[in-house]
This record gives sequence, C-alpha cells and structure tokens, in this order.
Amino acid sequence: MRAFRQSIRLTIALALLSQASTAFAQAIPAGVGGQVFGEKSPLAAAQIYAYQLADLSLHKVLTDAQGNFLFRDLPAGLYQIIAHKAGFLPVVVMLPRATARVYQSLELRLAQRGTAPGASEDDFWAVRSQVPADVLRDIETSQAENAQNVQTASFTGTSIDSLVSRFRAEMQALTGVDRGSQLSGGGVVLKGLVGETLVDLKGNYRQLSADPFQQSAGSLTGTGQSSSLSLDLDRGHGSRINISSLSNRMVNRSESGGGPVDFEHYQVNWTERVGENGHSEFSAHYTAENNAHRQAPLDPLGIPGISRSWRIEGAYTEAFSDSNTLQAGLRFRERQFGFGDDPSRQGKAAERQALSSVDLFSRGGVRVEPAVLMEYGLYSTLSDGSVALTPQGGVVLQLGSNWQLESTAARRMYTTAQANPDFLPTLFEQRDLCEQGSQACYQMNLSRKEGDESSFTLGAAHRTVGDTLRLYFSDDFFDRQESLYLVRGDKLPEVHVGMRHKISPRVVAKLDSSVASGGGGTFLAADGRPYQNQVRYMVASLDTQFLASSTGVFVAFHRLQQQLDPAFGAAGHPAAQMEYQRLQLMVSQNLNFLLNLASDWAVQLNMELSRGGTLAGDAGSDAIRRRILGGIAVKF
Repeated sequence: MRAFRQSIRLTIALALLSQASTAFAQAIPAGVGGQVFGEKSPLAAAQIYAYQLADLSLHKVLTDAQGNFLFRDLPAGLYQIIAHKAGFLPVVVMLPRATARVYQSLELRLAQRGTAPGASEDDFWAVRSQVPADVLRDIETSQAENAQNVQTASFTGTSIDSLVSRFRAEMQALTGVDRGSQLSGGGVVLKGLVGETLVDLKGNYRQLSADPFQQSAGSLTGTGQSSSLSLDLDRGHGSRINISSLSNRMVNRSESGGGPVDFEHYQVNWTERVGENGHSEFSAHYTAENNAHRQAPLDPLGIPGISRSWRIEGAYTEAFSDSNTLQAGLRFRERQFGFGDDPSRQGKAAERQALSSVDLFSRGGVRVEPAVLMEYGLYSTLSDGSVALTPQGGVVLQLGSNWQLESTAARRMYTTAQANPDFLPTLFEQRDLCEQGSQACYQMNLSRKEGDESSFTLGAAHRTVGDTLRLYFSDDFFDRQESLYLVRGDKLPEVHVGMRHKISPRVVAKLDSSVASGGGGTFLAADGRPYQNQVRYMVASLDTQFLASSTGVFVAFHRLQQQLDPAFGAAGHPAAQMEYQRLQLMVSQNLNFLLNLASDWAVQLNMELSRGGTLAGDAGSDAIRRRILGGIAVKF
C-alpha cells in the first residue's frame, strides 16, 4: 500500500513537471527576440528593424523599459537586424533563419557616439553606409517627429544639443593639374531638418583653365566648367521630391580641336504614398547637348551632334500582400535633332527631325515559398507607328542561410523595326542592362554573405543591343573620352566579380571587376561608310580601409578597346581602332586620428595616368596624360 502511494505521488510530480515544461515552451513564441544594451544598462525605446534581403521587406519594433524586443513569426530568409537609438551608433547584424517556427535570441550593444573606444573605427557615417535606404528613411522620419517635441523656447544645454544635431554639413575643396591644365573646384553637402522635412542639398563645381606654361602633346588646350546641384526633400510617410541640375561646358576641346561642347540636364522626381500599401512616382527630364556625345567622324550617325530631349514618366506600385507586388507605368520620350550645322556634312544645315515614343511597362513579384521569389514584367514601346513587346521575368532563390541566386531574362518577342534606332547615353555604374536599349538580356548573380565580415558575388550577363548606346565609364565631364559606343546587333557577354573581406579586425578590402568582349553590329558612320563594331572592356577596383589609422586606399584600372572593320568588303578603307587605359590611385586620411580636432577633417590625394583617345586618330593620343589633385574636406 505504501509503495502504491509513492507511485501515485511520483506520477503526479511527473505530470506537473510535464505541464510546466509545456507551458515554458509555449511561453517562448517563434520569432527573433533579445535585449539591447547601452554602455552599462538596457536601452528603452530603441528602434529594432528586421530587413529581409530577398524581397526587401521591413519589420520594426521598439524595445520595452528593460531593453527587450521580439519579432513574432518572422518568415525564413536572410535578414539584417538593425538597432538604433538617437545619440548612439547603429548596430547591424546578419541573421539567417531556416524556418519561421524557431526562436532565435540576440544581444545587441550600442556604443554612444563620440565616446566609444577607437571612435575612428566606429565612424558614424561608415556605419550608416551599411544600413539599407528604407531603414535610414524611417530613422530620419522618426528623428524629425521627435525633434518637433523639443521646446525651442527653453534653451537648456540639452535643447541646444538637440537642435544642433539636426543639421550636418560637409565641405570639400580641391586643386591640381589635369593633363597640362589647372583644375580646381569644390563641393558642399548639407543635411538637416526644416520643420518636418528632411533636407539634403548637394552641390559641386569644377573649373578647368589652360596653363600656357605646361602645354605638351596630348594635353587639353581649352577651358571648361562643370557644375551640379541636387535638392532632396523628404517629408516622411512616403512623400519625397528631388530636383537636380547638371551643366557642363568646354571650349576648344582636346588636341583634335572642334567646336564648343555644351551639356545641360534638369530633372524632377516625386514620390507619394497612396493609401496603406501603394505609392506613386513621377519624373520629368530635359536634356540639351551640343557636341557632347559624338566625338569623331567614325561615330555612328545614330549619335546626334546636337539634340534636345524630353522624358516624362509616371508609375504606380501596389503591395496587395506581403508576397505580391505589382507596378504599372507610362513613359513618354521625344528627341529632336538637326539644330544648326551638321559637321558630317561640311557645314551644311542639318535636317530638323524628331523622334517620339511611348513606353508602357509593368513589373511585379510574388513569393511562392519563403525562399523563392518570382519576378515578372512586360515592357512595350510605341514609336512612329512601330511596336515592340518585351516580356521580363526573374527568380530569386535563397540557397541555405548565406547563399542567394538571382536570374532575370528579357527579350523583345515582337517588334516592327524603326528606321532610326534610338540613342541612349548611360553611365556604366548606373546602367540597367535589361532596360537600356537591349533587344535581349539575360542575367544571373550568385551571392554569399557572412555577416559584416565577408561577401562574394559572381554575376554573368549576355545582352543583344537594339539601340545606339554611348557607355561612359566616368561621371567626370572632363573624362568624356573614357567611353565606348554600342550599336544595334552587338552581342555583349559580361562577367562581374565582387568581393568584400575583413582581412583583419582593422583592415577591410573590397574588390570589384567587370570584363566584357563582343560586338558584331553593323552601322553607318558619320563619314558615310559602313563599319562592323567590336568592343572590349575591363574595369577593376580595389578599395582598402585601414580602420586603425582611418586611412583609405583606392586603386582602379580601366581598359577600353573599340575596333571598326569596314563592312561589306569595302576596299581601300583600313580598320580603325581605339584603346584607352587609365590607372588611378587615391589616398584619403582622416586627420582626427592624428590631431584632436573639433570637426571631422580629412585630406585626399588623387593621382591618375591615362593614354588613348577617340577614333579620330589624334596626334599624341598615345602620350601619357597625368592628373594630380589634392583636396581637403570637413564634416561638422
């Protein structure tokens, strides 16, 4: 009997223990949670973001009085977890989630700005560069709302600090020698809050002045000015407007002579949230150019000597759910050619002509599974009675916790050929291969990321060009010769490799390289003869940051080649070729590491060697050209 009673007690104890363990397991919900600390104690009301890299979805929570936070039922994927609180440096942590049914815990520690050990290593602006733009906009909007609660009438020490921290400015100045001419300039950046609006103002100006004491073969013999201005107004809650202008002018171009070069560009972009899940976009562009894109008599006739162009575009995007998004838009473009005299016709007046087109496009995405994102789209062009339909599609696959595979494809399935191909100047670093004049485009990227320690990207693309493109490899107006043109029918395969690795706790290196070789398109040049185009380029750069000494070293090498072979067996006309090479070394040093300065001062030295030129056969185009620039910048 006694044994029976003990057995009952043991059974009851085991049952209670089982219920307690079940309740304990149910008390910890699936998701991502943890605690945020300052230098000594937990931080309340800190903003915690979970940013999924596959579909760019964003989740946000605030910490409680004890610094605790929790994201419930966070889907599987690769996330950036960002912790932020005013007065502290943001913290960015990579977190892979294999399934939404598990609980993961994090402990995040935020260092106070300006007081952290080795503050040069934890520079605020360097940390901000790791934070996605969507998160930055939300942070800045929150700061704008909090700033409204500051009572400006009571000028206590805290209020003054809060008001001053609402604005940051950066000023730059540079001077040096560029290929035998004096180059000087400056820039300014101003960011701050005006009421509830975040203001971002950027300005840049450069002037090139001929120096008669330094003229040599292959040097620039003229003068020029380049200026740009951009104003970005973000009113929060999805409302944003950007106004920018760009003005460039050069007189008595390089050694080949020629007339003056003028280029002006103005644009307005506006974004507004509509309802809870939608937003609309509107943009207007105007460009006027004179001798800016045609550089030699062998350039295609599709590249205008003088032109004016307008572009107006509107789009609407709606997120129907967390896994389904759709965008639709309309774009109108008009280009006018034939202003003044046409150099290819020995001074005769050029015929005035205009080309206009209406583009209809749509794109969207749907998540089939937590690790699979399907993208789709349709792009159509209506131009002078011609029609082109270009379906687009893509897939994003999450391969494990760190690997991701992306692929896209676009091809014009139906088109009625235009008599005159379109012309689109574009910058290499900002190009969209599948929308910039492509008849067909296929891309694939394989990437791997391990926290902030290292990342790797291997990409391949193959495109068939449908319009005339001039591809610029430098955004500096005085480097216009660093460009290639592509024509209709060119086939251009390209391979890209990108890598970022933390070599040691105080040394971070970033490598980028792109290689392409192709061509095969036939075109009529400005000299009246047909040619077949062949192009090759290699662009490589290595950016190394030495955190211990706040030193940056940037090395880049560009090699561009273009060859024109007479088409259709044309006799008596030899092939023409161009090769351009540029080697750049740029060193920057933060002076706050060496001196105890109130503001953030830095110096920069830029040295470049280049040779080569256009297909015009300039004398001295193989001569070495040198550029040495020194500059200083201050942030406050």
